[in-house]
Amino acid sequence: MPPGSAPLFAHLDADRAHIYSLVLASAGIPHSIHFIGSRWRIHVATERRAQAQRAIALYLLENPTEIKTPAIAYPPNVRSFSAVFAAAIPAIVHWAIGFSNFSQQAFIASFGADARKIMDGEFYRCVTALLLHGDGSHLLANMAGMLLFGTYAALLYGWGIGWLLIVLSGTFGNFLTAWWYGHSHMAVGASTAVFGALGLCAAMTFWRRRTDRNGRLRPWVPLAGALALVGWLGTSPRADLLAHLLGFGCGLVLGSAHVRFMNRVVPWPYQAGALAIVAAMVSGSWLWGLYYSA
Repeated sequence: MPPGSAPLFAHLDADRAHIYSLVLASAGIPHSIHFIGSRWRIHVATERRAQAQRAIALYLLENPTEIKTPAIAYPPNVRSFSAVFAAAIPAIVHWAIGFSNFSQQAFIASFGADARKIMDGEFYRCVTALLLHGDGSHLLANMAGMLLFGTYAALLYGWGIGWLLIVLSGTFGNFLTAWWYGHSHMAVGASTAVFGALGLCAAMTFWRRRTDRNGRLRPWVPLAGALALVGWLGTSPRADLLAHLLGFGCGLVLGSAHVRFMNRVVPWPYQAGALAIVAAMVSGSWLWGLYYSA
């Protein structure tokens, strides 16, 4: 049990736990959900327990017959530091390139997201380009975005599935950008994956609010806010707006598919398996690129 909290309900099924969580969230009452054994528990701060009970009682009074909706399992409210390690990887790559015998431009030419070469079959570039950056300011901006949006996505989807979806969003975003341009376009940087993480966060928030029928516009608020962030953060003179939009769109699609087909944060063995897939994708792409460059 979190310190300073008290159990409000125990032995709930997933549907009821989700509904009660929405009620507490709409009332502005902080709480956490815990899966213990085969049932769900809701915990609130001790001093807010009476207020939470009144909110639930009022909801039950106004809704004597509840309509069952598919439950989205909330993850435990714990911190995830996986984004720190993920943000460190492009920094290590950038540092290693600086101490190598090859120039930054040589690495970009061999591993950047060159649209023509991707369309010619060098698909590894969709992944390797995510770890390359033009300069220090470009790297720092993407590290900050990854720490912000990557942390939240990892909390929503899990420390393995979340990063697999982020990498896939960036990879598909780079591929679709190359397909759109077809030729004469080069891109590097993790920003496509960063905006993919933003799309994942927006997708999960949208579907959570979709189950709350108190206001038709509520589900669209996170999408509008996320698009505003894309416009604010992704339209600098050096930014590739199309790649940012496509990464964001891929995140929306993958996040929605996760909610539709999985609908929960899976246990750690699946998270570890997803993280292993990420490692295989990244290392395999670099080995593929080294083979082409040899």
